[in-house]
Amino acid sequence: MDKNQLVELILDVYCARKEAKEYFEFFLDPDVAKLQDKYEQAVSKEFNRVKRGYCKARISVLKNQLKEFASFQPGYEAEINLMLFVVRYALLVESHIHFPDTLLRGVAVIMRRLVEVANSNYVADTTLERLGAMLSDSKLGSRYFRRYLSDELASCLAEAAPDVKSR
Repeated sequence: MDKNQLVELILDVYCARKEAKEYFEFFLDPDVAKLQDKYEQAVSKEFNRVKRGYCKARISVLKNQLKEFASFQPGYEAEINLMLFVVRYALLVESHIHFPDTLLRGVAVIMRRLVEVANSNYVADTTLERLGAMLSDSKLGSRYFRRYLSDELASCLAEAAPDVKSR
């Protein structure tokens, strides 16, 4: 394709797809805080899907939100912050609403991914510190959920012990 054909294609995609428009607009004027706020609201909305005291959040939707956010390449700090937000929000909601086992396990998977991203970017120490503070806060989540996530974190760290990187 020549230059004119590429420009025409980009304009067609920009007009035809909302996702492409959002993607291009972010790269023309990158506002990570605004983007992160948008995805935090989407995560909050998903966790607030409740019926008769049971959380109906879909872990697949939460993982997809994280994946979409990462596709904008906002930087590892923003990705870590959003994953920490997911874990914290899950703890907040779970203290009042019953979570099915699949959602509990899904949040643990997101937490494991959080540790992987932090480790690969040499910020495991500060991220684990923040995560540990959340898991030890008795105001967040039930004792069962905090213990479950703490056990999963310990298991994750034991598996990755030789590879944990920090600055």
